Amino acid sequence: MKNKRDIIFNTALGMIFFTCITSIVISVGMALTKNFNEIFSVLAKFGFIEFAMIILTAIIWFITDDSIDIPFYSDGQFEKLVLLSKNDPQKMRKKIKILCKYEKIYIAVLTVTVISTVIGLIMIQYKNESLHLGVVAVALVGSLFIVLKTMYIKLQYENEVTINRKEHPALFEIIDDAIELTKAPKLDEVCIVEGSNAAVALIPDGFGFNGKHVLEIGIQILKILNEQELKSIIIHELAHIYNDDTNISSKISRCLIRWSTIIDKVEEKENIIQDILLLPFAKIYVEKLETYLNAVSQPREIEADKEAALYTSAEVYAKASVKLEIFDLFKKNPYCKVELRAQEEPPKNYLNIMFDDFNNEIIERKSQWLNQIKKRISSIYDTHPSFSERMSALGIDDFNYEIEFEDQNEIYKKEIDNLIDIKNKQWYESWCDEWEEFTKEYKLQLDIIKNYEETDDIEKSMEYGFALEETREYDKSMQVYENILSKDENCAIAMYRIGQILLIKNDNNGIELIKKAADLDDDLIISAMDIIIEYSMDNGMEDEVDEVYEWFSEKLK
Repeated sequence: MKNKRDIIFNTALGMIFFTCITSIVISVGMALTKNFNEIFSVLAKFGFIEFAMIILTAIIWFITDDSIDIPFYSDGQFEKLVLLSKNDPQKMRKKIKILCKYEKIYIAVLTVTVISTVIGLIMIQYKNESLHLGVVAVALVGSLFIVLKTMYIKLQYENEVTINRKEHPALFEIIDDAIELTKAPKLDEVCIVEGSNAAVALIPDGFGFNGKHVLEIGIQILKILNEQELKSIIIHELAHIYNDDTNISSKISRCLIRWSTIIDKVEEKENIIQDILLLPFAKIYVEKLETYLNAVSQPREIEADKEAALYTSAEVYAKASVKLEIFDLFKKNPYCKVELRAQEEPPKNYLNIMFDDFNNEIIERKSQWLNQIKKRISSIYDTHPSFSERMSALGIDDFNYEIEFEDQNEIYKKEIDNLIDIKNKQWYESWCDEWEEFTKEYKLQLDIIKNYEETDDIEKSMEYGFALEETREYDKSMQVYENILSKDENCAIAMYRIGQILLIKNDNNGIELIKKAADLDDDLIISAMDIIIEYSMDNGMEDEVDEVYEWFSEKLK
């Protein structure tokens, strides 16, 4: 069953669309019967009604929007969409095509509404000879211009390196081979970005009628994968273009990028015209787009996995996938020995420092991370299936391949090292002006630790414990929190922090402590649910995931 807010806004937007279509149909009918005198009058009346309805919808939105992100869908609609995506993909594609047309319909309705309202104001001014209404009409036309200008998207990405065949022949040989093997459409651009992911996106441009296919490859991927593994990952991404099932989701992504960008632009400028005419629709629309995108994501990932395995091999793709999973765990490593914030200026070799740290950590934690990756489970709310589910779909029931991180040929390696040098320079330059601000909080924590004296003041003790956590002194911070609990056994935040540290240490006792803390303090409920679910899924604890959903549902009542 849909929630009340969805019903209200679906009804409101439906009425606005219906009213606009009705006005157009009546006007066309009058034109066909040559009743031209009444056309402007009809448009004007409907324009006032539509404009009033849009403003009313915006007011209701601002009253009811509490901006709280519930971390799962509770009305059953999402589960139905997931099942539809699996059982009847053709019907799901039709629903998505209709959804992606909403943006054009809304802009058309908005344009007609403003023009109709302007016609109405001009007619009233003509009859009453009132200058003020003429000014309002001009203001409305200006509002429409503001809206259309906001709709124009020219995306620019910071910290990317666009590469070409002349300067990076080894890398383009891999990309071209992947395109030739799969008969995928040609790429318009290849960019090297930060991170350990790859993605192919149809980037919208202008008003959405133009766009370009861009392959983005994270520099960290290039460093840890060999040539065959990289090819398998690129094929996986190309499948998101040429597969019919996955291509439909790129339409959602395109709309999502556009309207998310519009939301950012509107919220940054705080313009009342944009707030009323664009923001409510944009937020409702983005929410729907994200729901549909998440619902089709898992099946499309499995299909893309199969394409990668088909054109390379299941073993090659499995090795590439597990390397990316391992690197993601490394980046989340709570015991990381490198602390860049301790430096007085941003390092000029940031990526080299990261990769050296990774090479050291992998020796100690490789088995631990592999076990965690194999244990992890996913829920229907995840955009990607778990590693074990993906491998099972490829016919690999037990991943027992040996993986190496230094197995690239020299020509390829030299090319990647050159790109790392470029990205290092880019990273340094982007952080130079912000480094003092970025490190300020860390230095503050160091000062708190340095100047701390034993006290009965719980607030100061909590501040000290948190500072120790921030500097990864987990055992010491836990002692501080335990000391606080010895004085106040119902101190929820101290209990919560101990629970978090226990989970970092892979101690399941942290779950009950976090729940108990959330029972004492309602403000901790959502964050408690997030951390327990993430921990439980990472450790294959499916029963615990179900229990915490039930616990959370009870807390919401």
